[in-house]
Amino acid sequence: MIEPIKNIFGSSVTERRFRIPDSMPNYIRYGFDISLLSFMEKSCLLVRPKSDGWNLATLKKQLKVIENICKKPIVAQLDRLTALQRTNLIESHIAFVSGKGQVFIPFWGCLFEEKIVNPQEPVSTLSANAQLVLLFLFYKKETEFLNQTQIATALGMPKATCARAVQQLKSLGVVSSIGEGTANFITAGPGKIDINAAFPHITSPVQKLLYVKSLPENLRYKISGFKALSERTNLVPLSSDGGYAVSREVANTLKKELVIDEETFRDFGGEIIEVWKYDPFLLSDSEYADDISLLLELNNSDDERVQNELDNIRQKYGLKGGVE
Repeated sequence: MIEPIKNIFGSSVTERRFRIPDSMPNYIRYGFDISLLSFMEKSCLLVRPKSDGWNLATLKKQLKVIENICKKPIVAQLDRLTALQRTNLIESHIAFVSGKGQVFIPFWGCLFEEKIVNPQEPVSTLSANAQLVLLFLFYKKETEFLNQTQIATALGMPKATCARAVQQLKSLGVVSSIGEGTANFITAGPGKIDINAAFPHITSPVQKLLYVKSLPENLRYKISGFKALSERTNLVPLSSDGGYAVSREVANTLKKELVIDEETFRDFGGEIIEVWKYDPFLLSDSEYADDISLLLELNNSDDERVQNELDNIRQKYGLKGGVE
């Protein structure tokens, strides 16, 4: 990615390894590749997110953290960048390099040689937001067309995040869209979402498990996991089975004194709370988590009884099989 920079400033630009300070938070240490760029007497840090799932607001905050700790100017190395994102970064005075010839380093120089066309390569695994949009569209009871603003509003999602999620789905061919004026309408409803094509690219919604002494009062959860399956079948749940799905926002409100470690849970009991990558309330009106998320969570179980019950969900939605 430093080739566009060298094209402007010459071969004297060098890149070498940068030692990350011990004070750097782990979510940045393991979430970014950071190297040192030098040009004559000047230097800066080239910072690249390791995941394509970044969103602009969070990225800008993280870049500021890196800059404050390292005390050096930052240049964001971004493989993908929309015209709106580029404009926002420029207005925020955040340096970046992207694609071929998209260079904005105000403390060195700038060059924009090409129009951004934002090609989207098919992804192997959908982001959590894309999976949420997919299932939201899939569960619509009537066939209809929704624009991205309507989807974003229904899911409480930033418009830019929704647009990226829809683009991922379109790259896999699991949704289609039609243009009307300046609006882009996405298909939704029965028979309009190719869930079989999407299934190899979606994953369990569970981000992590929390062990607690007991469930807090007024906890906002959906019954999930083996517990949800057992309450609708003849399966008998164990105390070690999860069963209470909450959003990350709800999980962050749990009091620390309620949380215990796994060993304490095994010895003395308690409850398991599943922290989901998206809010389970957005996909289900019942007390239980939605069917497809439940299937994804338990899909790799080696219990034949569980798989037999999951087959009922697969048949209900015309799914050909599980995740390989």
